[in-house]
Amino acid sequence: MTTYQDVPTLIQNRLLAKLAPDELKRLHPHLEIVSLSLGQVLILPNEPISFVYFPINSLLSAVTVMEDGSTVEAGCIGREGMAGVSILLDTNTTPMQILAQIPGQAVRVKASIIKQAFDTGGSLQKLLHRYIHTFIVLTSQSTACNRLHHIEARLSRWLLMSSDGIDSDSLALTQEFMSTMLGVRRSGVSETASKLQSRGLISYHRGQIQIVDRKSLEKTACECYGVVKAEYKRLFD
Repeated sequence: MTTYQDVPTLIQNRLLAKLAPDELKRLHPHLEIVSLSLGQVLILPNEPISFVYFPINSLLSAVTVMEDGSTVEAGCIGREGMAGVSILLDTNTTPMQILAQIPGQAVRVKASIIKQAFDTGGSLQKLLHRYIHTFIVLTSQSTACNRLHHIEARLSRWLLMSSDGIDSDSLALTQEFMSTMLGVRRSGVSETASKLQSRGLISYHRGQIQIVDRKSLEKTACECYGVVKAEYKRLFD
């Protein structure tokens, strides 16, 4: 259970920060700040969702897992979001796997508590209704991006969204993890990251990526980044 001294940490998640003060106060006794490790699986495909997560400075991935074990990211969940939205739609499972892409902290709360608060109405229900729409746009855009855009544009978009999700230009990401999330070969990620680095857009060393020239990286990214960013802006305006 969190204490009132934890409130400044809790509201680093933008959804929690947007709640009416009285609603956040009612939820407060049920909120728990947890530390997530790299690759930690939080929600398993087709298994009951026991907890939902509001990232603080961690970044989560919603991943589609195929029968042969291959994976591709359907969407990322950072400080603007919540993992476990299926429980809001009267289903307590999802075919996707949710795991920690970038380690850090998140707020964990029992799924039953959030569902009860959601069904009560108020600012939480309105906000999460809008977030569900935003997440649908995110996953739809990611699907189109993976099918239609070349790897340089996709990697640039993915790095920018990851940066937005943790509010930092410094990203702890390995090439192996990036290739898994993008559904491409590691050699393709390595070659593309080297090109971005040679042009001064990023620096990359031993699993640590630094976005150096954000404006140029945005120009390199596909249109999908702008579409999703606009949806998040509308969500919080």
